[in-house]
Amino acid sequence: MLTERLRPNIRALTPYSPGAARGGIRLDASENPFPWPEGLAAEIAAGLEPNRYPDGAATALREALAARFGLRREEIIAGNGSDELITLVLQTFGGPGRALLIQPPAFGVYAIAAAVTDTPLLEAPLAAEGQALDLDKMLALCRENPIAVIIVCNPNNPTGALFPREEIERLLRESGALVVVDEAYGEFAGAEASMLPFIHEYQNLLIMKTFSKAFGMAALRLGYICGPAEAVAMLDRARQTFNVNSFTQKAGLAVLRRAAAYEEQVAVLRAETERLYLGLKALPGLKVWPTRANFVLFRPRDAAGWCEALGARGFTVRLLERLPGLGSCLRVSAGTPEETGSFLRAAASIAQGEGGS
Repeated sequence: MLTERLRPNIRALTPYSPGAARGGIRLDASENPFPWPEGLAAEIAAGLEPNRYPDGAATALREALAARFGLRREEIIAGNGSDELITLVLQTFGGPGRALLIQPPAFGVYAIAAAVTDTPLLEAPLAAEGQALDLDKMLALCRENPIAVIIVCNPNNPTGALFPREEIERLLRESGALVVVDEAYGEFAGAEASMLPFIHEYQNLLIMKTFSKAFGMAALRLGYICGPAEAVAMLDRARQTFNVNSFTQKAGLAVLRRAAAYEEQVAVLRAETERLYLGLKALPGLKVWPTRANFVLFRPRDAAGWCEALGARGFTVRLLERLPGLGSCLRVSAGTPEETGSFLRAAASIAQGEGGS
């Protein structure tokens, strides 16, 4: 009886699986591995009133973000992580007859949000083994189909590729669609790669960012979108009233006050990512992709076997099977310097074992 009542788009949906954390050294989720500064959690909890509703507009948090980026509060909307914001964009601008265009391999939540909101999904696979946008294909699809929204993950998840600003500007000018640039990993690419300076030039530009990666708040679920005030106001119509809880709002403010410390951590993680990339490239039998994020994608001869072997040595990495155009790969996140060293020794041991078999 319940199956008969299930909406057809939900019946056909395969839920997104972020992968099960298996303990040990966790290098699977692109998180910031460093613990919170001493006393930060107590500072956030002090004065918290869990019996009271949070500020539904997240006013103080949005004002702090606006000050950080030289924007107005009305140009920012906060959300319960990027996942909620992706769905919010499609609830507002997508729906039946209003397609979403993505570039696989891409973050799996894009397709799930499209399915949940009954938004048709179109794809223009990445070119150059996941390193480049196929702009001609994307713009041709825009001419031939009612594409309402384009999401570009930059740097891309899972390949780590960074796409030039000029190419995204071309999409903004020529696509006729709302272009959402997902900058979840933007802090690792550097401010010079962000589209934030272009918010006031393009009325069809939204930039999505998160506290989960660089700012060590993955467990608290805090993301935000920056864009023209008119577009942000439209998103606010569909937003859940109390979508960001009080603790998370206070944590976001406290973390922003410590932005300099987190920028030092980002510098360390960028160096560790480069160390991972060079270390894996030096091993035989691996295809390793260059990256501007805080992770490295690589393809061994037997990705599932490598995942199991790394797990036996105490490392959790992400197995990505059958990536479009790339096959089955592993994604490993930057950890602490000690974790990077241990991981590279384990990877060398596995590669040596393959060579001797």
